Amino acid sequence: MAFKRLMLALLTALAMTNTPLPVRAQSAAPHHLVGTWNVDAGGPVGKCQIELQSHTFAGRFAARSILCMGPLAFVNGWAPERNGFALIGIDGRPIASFSPARGIMTGRLADGSLLVMRPARGPRTDAMQPPDTGANPCYLREDTGRCVRPEDTVAPRGPHPVQVRITGLMNIRRERSLESQVVGQVKAGQCIIVNACFDTRWGVRCEIPMDGGATRGFILKYYEKNGRDHVGFVNRC
Repeated sequence: MAFKRLMLALLTALAMTNTPLPVRAQSAAPHHLVGTWNVDAGGPVGKCQIELQSHTFAGRFAARSILCMGPLAFVNGWAPERNGFALIGIDGRPIASFSPARGIMTGRLADGSLLVMRPARGPRTDAMQPPDTGANPCYLREDTGRCVRPEDTVAPRGPHPVQVRITGLMNIRRERSLESQVVGQVKAGQCIIVNACFDTRWGVRCEIPMDGGATRGFILKYYEKNGRDHVGFVNRC
């Protein structure tokens, strides 16, 4: 009998060790997160969407994946976090956590793969709009240290091209990727032309003409410095 009790205690301890801790949902889902999100996993996986729902299931808010592959195919819940949200798998374990970054929601899978999520429809469809935080978002301009006006917190909507004013020293890259070659710089106070802005997996990147329009480069609309969000330029000169 003593041996049986010992084995039962060991099995119970192992079960508790391997059982994922439940993620407790809040009493009400943040309304600006509920809805369908388009997912860019950086690969040829086709259209993938995640639907964050407002009702609860198994102690967390329900969610479902649509036409997703890999770990995202097993999403069935989500949980709000301090500055974003986490996707939960069918085993109750987190799949990825997302946070706002210069106008989009970014996260990473366990293997380090970058994920970008953008709202699919509704009043949040402008992915270049900073996320709703429940307060007026403050995006700083580096040259003054002050918050920009609301119309400057979004990428210029056109008609393009538009003339903008740079607010801090910033690199110009050959392509949209942050890993591409640096081909020049722009300085605070400089007025330049922006041909168009793109909501990419690296955030919002804006195309500018170079060499009299013979070539092009890309600059940031948003960047982070000393833990604060900044804009690279204001939408006027």
